[in-house]
Amino acid sequence: MINNKNEKISITIITGFLGSGKTTFLKHYIDQLLKQDEKITIVMNEFGNFDVDSLVIGENVSIKSLVNGCVCCDLNEDLVQQLKVIIAQGQTNHIIIEATGIAHPLEIFAACQDPAVVKQVKVPQIIGIVDAQRFSKKEDYSHSTSHLMEEQLKCSDAMIINKVDLIDDSGLQNIHNELSKLNPNALRIATTYSQIDIEQLHKHHYSKAFDHHHSHVHHHGIQSMQYTFTSPIDRQLFYQFIMRLPDNVLRLKGFVKFRDLPEAIYEFQYAMGLPDYGIINKEVPLTIVLIGEELDTARLRNQLEMIQFT
Repeated sequence: MINNKNEKISITIITGFLGSGKTTFLKHYIDQLLKQDEKITIVMNEFGNFDVDSLVIGENVSIKSLVNGCVCCDLNEDLVQQLKVIIAQGQTNHIIIEATGIAHPLEIFAACQDPAVVKQVKVPQIIGIVDAQRFSKKEDYSHSTSHLMEEQLKCSDAMIINKVDLIDDSGLQNIHNELSKLNPNALRIATTYSQIDIEQLHKHHYSKAFDHHHSHVHHHGIQSMQYTFTSPIDRQLFYQFIMRLPDNVLRLKGFVKFRDLPEAIYEFQYAMGLPDYGIINKEVPLTIVLIGEELDTARLRNQLEMIQFT
C-alpha cells in the first residue's frame, strides 16, 4: 500500500473558465509533483460526453473521467463515490480535480468535504486559472458568463494569471487590481503557458475564508455539441471553419486527421479566436467538442458535414 492509512490525502481543485489553460497548467503541475514522488490520481470532468483532456495527459498518473455533466450539478454524487473508491484503493496521496470550465468550484469543494470522505482528506486547495485576455474582455459576454468567471476566482486560494504575453503592462495591472478586489487574500502569479514554481502555491495554502453558503450559479444557455469525423478532412476547409466561428462559440477542442497527411492525428484547441494545434502520438477518436452560449447546433453540424463530405 502506497498511502499510509493514517495520512490524509491532499486534494487540489483546478478551476477556471473555458480555454483559460487548465490542462496546460495541469500537465506542468503533475510534472513537478512527480519529481517529488507524489502518487497522483486525476479526476477530470467534461461538459458533454467526450473527454478530450484525459486523452492528452501523460502516462504516469491514474486518470478518472466524469463526463456528460458538470461536477457542480448532476455529477456531484458521482464525485463523492469516485473519491471513496480512490481512498479505499490506498494508492494515492494527492487527488487533483480538473473541473469543466463552467463549474462552480465551491460545489466541488463541498463534495470533497462530504461526510463520507472528509476524515480521509485534507482541506482542498483551489487554484483558479485566469485567461488574461478573456478576463479583460469579460464584459463582452452575457452577465451569467462574466459572473461565473468572477465566482470561480472569488473562492480560489491562488490565481494563475495566464497568457500575459497577449496583453500589455497596463492591461495586466488592471487585471491585478480587479482580482485584488474580487479576492484580496489569494496569491496571484502572472505567467505564460501556466509555467510556475509549485512551491509558491504550497506556501500559500491557507484555510478558506470565503462564504460557503453561496448561491448556486447555473450556467444558463451554455451547451456543448460533439462531432465525429469518419475519415481525414481537407485542412483548409477546417481552418476556414475555425476562423469563422461565431463569438458565442467559447471553446473548441478535439482530434482530426487531414487528407494531406492522413497518418497523423492533430489535437486542436480553440478559444478567444485563437487556434492551437499539434500532432499527437496516440490513437484517439476523431471527435471535436464545441462549447458555447446558445449554439446553433444544426448550423454548426451542417458546416462540419460539408467539411467531412467535400
